[in-house]
Amino acid sequence: MGKRTLALELAKALNNESRRTEASNHPDVRVVNLAYQADLRKEPVEKQINLRIETILEERRRLLQSAVEGGWKVLILDDAHRLTADAANVLLKILEEPPENTAIFLLTPYRDRLFQTILSRCQPVRFGSLRDEDMNRVLERGGIAAEARTRLIELALGSPGRALHMSREEELQAAREAEETWETAADLTPAHILRGGKGSRPGRVDIEQKLRHLLTPAMRALRTGETSAGAPVRLIESALAQLRQNVQPALVYENLLLQLSKTR
Repeated sequence: MGKRTLALELAKALNNESRRTEASNHPDVRVVNLAYQADLRKEPVEKQINLRIETILEERRRLLQSAVEGGWKVLILDDAHRLTADAANVLLKILEEPPENTAIFLLTPYRDRLFQTILSRCQPVRFGSLRDEDMNRVLERGGIAAEARTRLIELALGSPGRALHMSREEELQAAREAEETWETAADLTPAHILRGGKGSRPGRVDIEQKLRHLLTPAMRALRTGETSAGAPVRLIESALAQLRQNVQPALVYENLLLQLSKTR
């Protein structure tokens, strides 16, 4: 079970309700992430880089009100490391004096990027990678066909949430393309990379997805003892950091491919 899955299961248990929580339409349970913020601001997801103060202020107003159905109010803050300093300060005030019957879950794969003041008021729960047999059981319960499970387990690196997300055909295709890019990176020439960047330019979300998919084979190589994979992993993580700093997405990706062609 992954971070988001566990948070949703706890939300169901707190309010003794499953169907609407799973469908994201329970009035007292809310998942706040970049997609939610984009909808709130009536903007494309591609324009969302950080979780802004206005988004957290909106949540603060909701949490200070009584629960619509009289149970628990639940906030699941996904990618909490994306909070701006101002947004984190607003959240800190909620954590310092949480309203009655309120549960707040902060989810992030990057604990070190959270503000220390936020961390000091949370109870950390660490998640390790699941074993293959546990992953198989999760995917089986999720209705994933047996022939697809083996490949998903290999690609997801012990993350059930990632595997379930990748079970969609378009995600599987993106993962295949990332695997191909990883295998052929050494053969990429500057002319090939720049030629591939012509035409419609992918947005920030598309490039971030490409980078995260590319990180999977790089991390797998590193975990299986391929020490030379350390440099590519650092390059991909650096590229993800550049995206958060508002660097032009297509340039970030092209520059990464140029660097990978030299290190692979």
